Amino acid sequence: MPIPSYAKVNLYLKIGKRLSSGYHKIQSVMQKVELSDSMTIEPVSEDRIIIESTNPELSSEENLAYTAASLLKKKFKVKQGVRIFIEKNVPLEAGLGGGSSNAATALMSLNKLWSLKLKEKQLIDLASQIGADVPFFIGENAALVEGIGDKIKRIKKSFSINVMLINPGFRVSTKWAYSAFDKQRPRIKTNANVNALVKAIEKKDIKEIANNLHNDFETIITKKYRIVNEIRNNLLRNDALNASVSGSGPTVFGIFNSIYEAREAFFETQYDYPFVFLTKTI
Repeated sequence: MPIPSYAKVNLYLKIGKRLSSGYHKIQSVMQKVELSDSMTIEPVSEDRIIIESTNPELSSEENLAYTAASLLKKKFKVKQGVRIFIEKNVPLEAGLGGGSSNAATALMSLNKLWSLKLKEKQLIDLASQIGADVPFFIGENAALVEGIGDKIKRIKKSFSINVMLINPGFRVSTKWAYSAFDKQRPRIKTNANVNALVKAIEKKDIKEIANNLHNDFETIITKKYRIVNEIRNNLLRNDALNASVSGSGPTVFGIFNSIYEAREAFFETQYDYPFVFLTKTI
């Protein structure tokens, strides 16, 4: 049975100091969206991890789902083999957490398949060894994420928001984005408030959510790639309540008051960029 591996958007992202481990402290509000990859995870007779994908680039040991399977196999001395197939729909290196979601989905699925009986806290600890965004995908739809991505506070009353995702058709490496941020350390002024955002989600107040969207990476990304700012302005021109870069970009998302405005915006822009996708938060 194929398993959905959902993408996410960062409604808020503040970057703190770089730690000796190489990770940065962050404060983020992440929310899953309905855009997803589809993963099939099944046992094989030989004792090895086989990774396959509709995107040939991902059929390698560099894949985070492979990393997740390998980590479990070594740590718990699993002698069974597995085949992981990923039907890729989420763009790569797009700020949508596709690879991190695949890794988390692999961890949760293999926990069942190999009868490891790991609790959520144990899975989160393992996930944090793979990447900063991976822990979020263990179980939450919306969460306030802090620390190095390992402190996760669930936002219980998350609701469905109409979202449009636009990707300009190139990739941005998260590693590059953090490195550029550390070098430039831009001065960022914002009225966005993370606590106000969490309250707005719990109250289902779409206008207040829109008022508190923020991403520290936006300055870095828009400085290097003018088209990202153009996309943001295009979404605002087409009645998005607000628009922001997700993760380390370059995908920009706009949030809309209703499905009607979102559809109108989609029809206006769907042929302007390589990837335009209408979705909802979960």
